[in-house]
Amino acid sequence: MQGRAIFSISTEWDQLGRGESTKLARDLDAVVRSPTPADIEQAKKNIQDGIDTLDQIEKELEQTRAKLANLKQRREAVQQDIQLNRSITSNLRTIPDEILSLIFEYYVESDPQASPWVLMSVCHQWRAAAVLARRIWSKIMVTHAVPSPQRLHKRLNERSSLGYEICHTVPLLEKALDRAAGVPLHLSFKFGDSRYSGVYGDADVISRQLLKTLKDRKVCLRIYELETKSTSTDWIKNVDFDGFEFPGLEKAWLTTSSKSLNERIKKTSSRLRWLNIEKNSDDVLDWDLSTRMPCLVHLWLSESGHDVPCRPETLKMLQNPPRLTVLKLWHVKLEPLPGDGSLSIPSLLTLEFYSAEIGCKLDLPSLRELIVDISRLPISETSPLVFPSLTSLVIKNCHYESLPDIRAPGPLMLDILTFQPPQSTLVKIMDDMIVPGHLSLRSLCLDTLDIRAELLSEFLNKVPNLEELEIRGTMLSPTTFSTDLVGHSLTAKTNLVNKDPLCKSLQTFKIGSSSLSSSDGGNIMRWFELAIKLRNKGRYPIKEASYWDGEAWVSVV
Repeated sequence: MQGRAIFSISTEWDQLGRGESTKLARDLDAVVRSPTPADIEQAKKNIQDGIDTLDQIEKELEQTRAKLANLKQRREAVQQDIQLNRSITSNLRTIPDEILSLIFEYYVESDPQASPWVLMSVCHQWRAAAVLARRIWSKIMVTHAVPSPQRLHKRLNERSSLGYEICHTVPLLEKALDRAAGVPLHLSFKFGDSRYSGVYGDADVISRQLLKTLKDRKVCLRIYELETKSTSTDWIKNVDFDGFEFPGLEKAWLTTSSKSLNERIKKTSSRLRWLNIEKNSDDVLDWDLSTRMPCLVHLWLSESGHDVPCRPETLKMLQNPPRLTVLKLWHVKLEPLPGDGSLSIPSLLTLEFYSAEIGCKLDLPSLRELIVDISRLPISETSPLVFPSLTSLVIKNCHYESLPDIRAPGPLMLDILTFQPPQSTLVKIMDDMIVPGHLSLRSLCLDTLDIRAELLSEFLNKVPNLEELEIRGTMLSPTTFSTDLVGHSLTAKTNLVNKDPLCKSLQTFKIGSSSLSSSDGGNIMRWFELAIKLRNKGRYPIKEASYWDGEAWVSVV
């Protein structure tokens, strides 16, 4: 190998010529012999020349970078100029401020979380149009002093997220009222402990000054929504609202601690349609809904505290309101009054019980929707609960011993969610309500039920006229899709049907956040798609079948 290298060098040397001074010859000579002082001087000169050349290159690069940065700035300026001219020619710039104001009003009214402050931050034109749209400034929160910059920042964020104008001083309140002059107001009282003092002075003094401003300017005449649910009960129960009138009030969130305010609303609010009352356990409900609230259609009554006592005035208050269509009872106990002792509301369409104990009879001939959540209803072997107009029944987290015999001619939409214990409750509904024909189901939703596949199949087998089925959060097995839904095994070599499938009238089948048990393995979606495909080849096809993939419903038909 070494001999071949020497021969190659020698051959190349001969080709160049011994007397010819070339770069290759100099390089070879420098490698072979030791450098002389002249060589060293020449090398130093070459190094310095290289450094000078690099410096020159760096200067040229710096000039090039400066030119590139200048070009980028000019490009951005031209792009901004183009964008500005495009915005000038945009159709949005030709919309009059009055039309924009109407659009802003529709936007704020259609979305409860919409904030006019977001519109104000777009451009000068939108800011001017937003100022003209007085209705979008109708949400005003009257509160006491802001004690710290951190809480002030929180209040400002609340203004942007909820759309309220936060008024913790009289000048701010007057400015907000001027901005919303002449339009109905949504007013919220949010007062804490009156003994607290903030950076603007004593909270109790500031709060009373704000209320005096409202009274002097007769703002209450324009209030159509009023909230006091975020107000300290210790503060509001000592406030005198004498002289306040609410003739235009339609919606109210109240607490029984505000006795003076409640009395003024009872006397002056004949147009009230929506009422939410938070009742303290020691307070008494003395609202006359039948005569003083002739327009009331929505009532939400909740009681605070544990071991809420049963008070007869609660049931007395609920007797025969003329137009009430929606009633929600949370943490309420109702016992029968002497005599008939039933809750009778002929106009009621929707009734919701949450953590309630109901011991009285229910006389609700027009009821269409019943929601029972962690509640106990009156149970009587001789007097079942009969709802002739019921079309939707939702049962959540109820023990089978707390459910009475419910009867409705149907067709009924039934939602069953998270029974405790689930199997006993499902058996009670099946044996006491569905099998005897007391409930005629058209639609069924099963949510978060920890039950055996055999019991689920037995339950579905006893609902012959079911048209819509949705299963969410419930462990399923391949048997549910094969022998139950299709009528034969999905792994069979032939498509011969061994038996009729369940739910022959089923037209819609949806599966939500369900999964196969770990012992079954496989993919539930694969079983589901295969079962629907095979069933649709038979005599009982399903028109709509879909599953939830975490973001949207995916159709398999």
